[in-house]
Amino acid sequence: MGFSKMKIAVVVMTLILGVTIAWGEDVLTPISVYDGENLLHISIEDVGKYHGDICPCLIVGFRAIQLAVSQLWEDEIPRREDFKIISAFPGQGSQDAFEFITRAKTRGDFKLGLPEGTDIANISKDNWVFIIARKPTKERIKIWLKEEVFPGGPERYFDLRKKVKFEKTATAEEKERFESAKEKLKRRLLSWPIDKLFGFKKERWR
Repeated sequence: MGFSKMKIAVVVMTLILGVTIAWGEDVLTPISVYDGENLLHISIEDVGKYHGDICPCLIVGFRAIQLAVSQLWEDEIPRREDFKIISAFPGQGSQDAFEFITRAKTRGDFKLGLPEGTDIANISKDNWVFIIARKPTKERIKIWLKEEVFPGGPERYFDLRKKVKFEKTATAEEKERFESAKEKLKRRLLSWPIDKLFGFKKERWR
């Protein structure tokens, strides 16, 4: 193998390894929580089994918890009972992620607060907002999904979603476009770094 080909091979392998490492660190690293005295390591695959699949809104819920833990607990391991969550998203995927990881809904520490004019069929960018609190310290973080995450923009994506899943009026071409956009969204949610996916603001909980 010539020097140029060897150099190209090294670069390619470096890129592959870099992607693999980033994927493992950002996505596949389990979320560690205490349930009583038991230390749990919950992976996105575990949450996917609980929900039924690894859908985009489940990934958003999982990664929102990752962000909240990194900001509110830093190097500490949270306890399940310390979480309180307010979600503006009506989909079951994110709710199942929050419940499986924190059991907030079981304890009554989960609240769904939809923006006016939205519901499961009619969602907007304002639905992708989550407030996650650390109850003992009264700290909380407001997290929102950035608009650029959605292929073609959020309005176009939500319009296709509504036609395909709820109105059942989508053409074959629109169905294909939606499935393609959904897969692209899923890949972004899994692979993009946290700060590219979300905006956030830390604040005191009153």
